[in-house]
Amino acid sequence: MIKRQLFVKCMEMLNLQMEKYKKEIQTVREALENESSKSEDDDGGKSDMLTEIEKYSKYMENTENLKNQLKRIDITQEHEVVTNGSLVETENNFFFITVALGKIDVGDSKNYYSISTDAPIYTHLKGKEAGDNFKFNNLDYKIIQVY
Repeated sequence: MIKRQLFVKCMEMLNLQMEKYKKEIQTVREALENESSKSEDDDGGKSDMLTEIEKYSKYMENTENLKNQLKRIDITQEHEVVTNGSLVETENNFFFITVALGKIDVGDSKNYYSISTDAPIYTHLKGKEAGDNFKFNNLDYKIIQVY
């Protein structure tokens, strides 16, 4: 089932992001610990390093929130109209309405995009069903199927 593949791929991408941010935080912490004593007037860039740790901690928090959003999606549920959790097949693309991760590669030749309900294109997709048409960014789309 393609929805399961997309779900797993999205979760993998989020887990990879989490690992990346953890490594960045660890690298900065190690640099902070190895910072030699400086005069009191010169913090040796410690404040910049602490800012970096805060930044990556916020990224981790945001990614964890995306993971939690994704976990709440019931990928076994079939949809007739486009809503959160739908997989929408158009003539050229598939849109997986879950979290905003962009293009997803599942190893076939099709174009899959993981988008959130906050994406501008979602306002054109919401409530549509197979056979409906819409226009977005001067492109015409026809919905083939909603899963």
